[in-house]
Amino acid sequence: MNLDNVFEMKVTTSMDDQIKEVIKQTVLEMLTYSISRENILKIVKKHGNKVHFVPKRYRVIGGILQGLNIKFGNFIESLMRKVIEVDTEVEEMPDSGKKILLYFTPETDTLIDNYITSRQLPGSPDDCTPFFDELLEKIVEIENKSSDDSRQGIRKDVDALFRIKNGCLVYAELKYNDDHDTGKFADINRKFIKTWAGLAVRLKLSMADELIPILYYFNPIKRYGPIHIPARNIMRGEQLFDRFLQTSYYDVDKYLSEIGEDPEILQMFDDLYKRVRFGEIPGLD
Repeated sequence: MNLDNVFEMKVTTSMDDQIKEVIKQTVLEMLTYSISRENILKIVKKHGNKVHFVPKRYRVIGGILQGLNIKFGNFIESLMRKVIEVDTEVEEMPDSGKKILLYFTPETDTLIDNYITSRQLPGSPDDCTPFFDELLEKIVEIENKSSDDSRQGIRKDVDALFRIKNGCLVYAELKYNDDHDTGKFADINRKFIKTWAGLAVRLKLSMADELIPILYYFNPIKRYGPIHIPARNIMRGEQLFDRFLQTSYYDVDKYLSEIGEDPEILQMFDDLYKRVRFGEIPGLD
């Protein structure tokens, strides 16, 4: 199976006002809960019995900011789903961005687990491309011979599923950073392949190359090489945008770097400080 010929480089255009609004609304959605009274009270309770020289009100503010920092990866994943949803170059599919019940056989499940394990052994070849292609083709072969009764169901997040101009479908697993520890890295790749397998059944694929699997990292910095997934199926930074989308990665990245100075966003942080520092919040006195 050769996926290279389905990739077509394209020229991106400047991000329009709709994309800017998507980014701002995604930020506002994350902030709304983080600075809500419910969340503030939860953090107040967490710090209630802790002895520290830092005043409790400032520890609460620090806890809120720490929570926002931790959630940034989830924010990027949510943002990418919304960018794909409004991008005019691709057609988002109904299952995109949803947690759905996917089905495949125990044989496929074991096949994927064995593949992940084999790729971590010292003697495994550096280039995983032929083994990955063989795995996907074998999954389609197994599932096309199997009945619904022989399959097991498992809930999986389908981060992004869209159709490109040439008619091919793309399934993308969206991540912010390629910075996971070894165990979690293997689990991410396992989940990625099992989600593809479930989608292959759901979409009734007859050939593996009808659904292109892409593991995408918004941050272009590389930590891991192509251990489980071929390099052609791993994209970072601008690569996904350049291959498939009308939206420019550099516009998104630039606007994200400026969003913190947006007057509405600044006002929300100013209000948060005043509420926690000077407001009457139970447990802070």
